[in-house]
Amino acid sequence: MKKTQKSVLIGFAVGSIVTAAATLLSTPKSGRELRKDIKDSTNKLKLTIMDVKKEGISLKEQIVQVSKEGVDAFKEVATDLKEDIKSWRKDIEPNVENIKEDMDTIQESVSELQEESKKPVKK
Repeated sequence: MKKTQKSVLIGFAVGSIVTAAATLLSTPKSGRELRKDIKDSTNKLKLTIMDVKKEGISLKEQIVQVSKEGVDAFKEVATDLKEDIKSWRKDIEPNVENIKEDMDTIQESVSELQEESKKPVKK
């Protein structure tokens, strides 16, 4: 159990005890009635603490389950993404070669134009 969870549980328990004690001690009752009320309050507090503990365990189990599902989902998305990238690369590969060829042709044309521009102009 984390430190904050323990602190909350301890704070809840102490607050309940102090409230119960203050209520019992401020009420005019006989000793027998007071002891019975204290015993009843203690039993209620125990039940409440047990419920809080059960809910904490349930919450922990839910968090673990959600974490596992999140990891699985992330792995699945990552795998799908890798496959999509591979497919995309495969799809564009022929175009890359065409673009390279076109760039080479353009470069040749630019080089020819540069050579032509260096020649003297005939009148």
